[in-house]
Amino acid sequence: MFGLHPNAEIGYLTSTGEKLFSTILTVQGGSGGGEGGSENELHDKIRYYIDNLPETFEMIILMEKAKLKTPFQVVCL
Repeated sequence: MFGLHPNAEIGYLTSTGEKLFSTILTVQGGSGGGEGGSENELHDKIRYYIDNLPETFEMIILMEKAKLKTPFQVVCL
């Protein structure tokens, strides 16, 4: 997608994946302790992210438009 060497692309995608999962863990919160307030905060954060999601798109239409289906195009889709 960015014209990177395949090895650099792997590093970039790995780094992006690590950031994504780190963010998920941060949003998820700490241990499973029993405070109801933290559960409400989690629900509020989930609601915030759901409300701010972009419009859904049709994967079938995108796959039809993609002429080549190399790993780079699949990752971008």
